[in-house]
Amino acid sequence: MGVALLDNGALIYGGVKVIRNRRSPHEIIRECRKIVLRLIKDYRPQVLMAEKTFFANNRNSALLNVLFDEIRSIGKRKKLQVICYAPNTVKKAICGNGLAKKEEVARVVIAKYPELKVYLTQDRKWKESFHHNMFDAVALGMMELKKCR
Repeated sequence: MGVALLDNGALIYGGVKVIRNRRSPHEIIRECRKIVLRLIKDYRPQVLMAEKTFFANNRNSALLNVLFDEIRSIGKRKKLQVICYAPNTVKKAICGNGLAKKEEVARVVIAKYPELKVYLTQDRKWKESFHHNMFDAVALGMMELKKCR
């Protein structure tokens, strides 16, 4: 799960939280809830943004939809402003192309936050895919910054 915390445009934290997939759906949801609640407690954000999930007929997408709903519910219960965007909407706003590849999103994010460049090229393909989750989260935050200006 990609995570980014921004404060007036400054990147406070960017990373990926790992939720092991070899657990039951209830354990995965519980772990996600724990992570989100910890981030809210530690950083006290005013806005919680989440990327809408796409629909596909498989077990993983059903679980992603439940996780998305859980994250939104947590934000509302904690009295945060909850904003959600579809991935294509974020890509269109950030890259000018709703069908942009993850690499393109990462490059736009790095143009604004050059300290993240170290995560772009890795020695293993899985590491690049792993960090693209963080780039997507930062792009989501940048989306809100663009809207506010």
